[in-house]
Amino acid sequence: MNRPTSPVFPAAAAPPAPWARGHYYLPDISEAEAAFFAGAALQALDGLIRNGPEWAGLWRARMALKAAAVSTSLLGRPEEEGALRDAVCLTRPGEDPGPAGRVLLAWRRLGRHSGAMDGDLLASVAELLGAKPDRDWKELAGWIDALGQGGRAAPFAAIEAAEHIADGFPALTIPAELLALWLADLALAASLKWPRPVPLLVTQLQKSFFREGPNRRRLRFGEAGWRTACLIGYGQAALEAYDLGADAARRAERLKLTAPKLRAKGAARIIDALLQDDALLPSAWVGMAPGQGMTDRAVRRLFERLLTLGAVRELTGRPTFRLYGL
Repeated sequence: MNRPTSPVFPAAAAPPAPWARGHYYLPDISEAEAAFFAGAALQALDGLIRNGPEWAGLWRARMALKAAAVSTSLLGRPEEEGALRDAVCLTRPGEDPGPAGRVLLAWRRLGRHSGAMDGDLLASVAELLGAKPDRDWKELAGWIDALGQGGRAAPFAAIEAAEHIADGFPALTIPAELLALWLADLALAASLKWPRPVPLLVTQLQKSFFREGPNRRRLRFGEAGWRTACLIGYGQAALEAYDLGADAARRAERLKLTAPKLRAKGAARIIDALLQDDALLPSAWVGMAPGQGMTDRAVRRLFERLLTLGAVRELTGRPTFRLYGL
């Protein structure tokens, strides 16, 4: 099996400026300084995204996993990333993955969305997150699209989107906050003309710079310091996303180097699938590769071969219902 061996980390993706790696504390930084930091970090992430790396699907799926882990913690039902992964990967299509799994599905939908915002999609995401107000979802989707095209600086457009959504709820519950943050990332991506959004801001909501409210509680929408914390959050999230991208690139390169050693039918499609998602369940893949002539046993042997070559990891530690990913 022969595959190209071109570099998988975009050469044009300049790393973040070294000064951006500093630690930022809300009392010590102005909104203008926070905006400058966010802009510098997002610029580095923008360069990575615009180059369209082949591992982008994997990367967005892992950012969604991070977002879901923070979200379930905020909801008072903390789940580790492995449990969230199981909830989605081990649930048959069309079946309910449970509350935690639904949260992960919501963030995965963000990373897979492209094109104009759709009212039906927005309503379905609100339901997945547990936010069910009586809203005109079509009108709201149009408002978000218009905001993304309005020329406002991307982080400020994202923050404005979050605040607009939050203001429409009679009581700002945690599910409502999560929906607002989901839409903030959508508005950010639209403003930056990214092909697909990346889950970002929610991954920072439990960091110290958001805990500047009375008695060190988490800042809420509209409170003093909220916008500055969001700007710091976007900057820090962009740095972490860039680093996760660098890790995904290294893992993808290792996978590509093993490709010539694989002789199994369907190996190319499985390699492509590994580059597009966080984890694969071998038994599910048999039905996903029609016409490849791969039995269940052949698929499992291929994954074991990839594991032996150091190209994939087994992500569960279980002897059965194993999941594999880069």
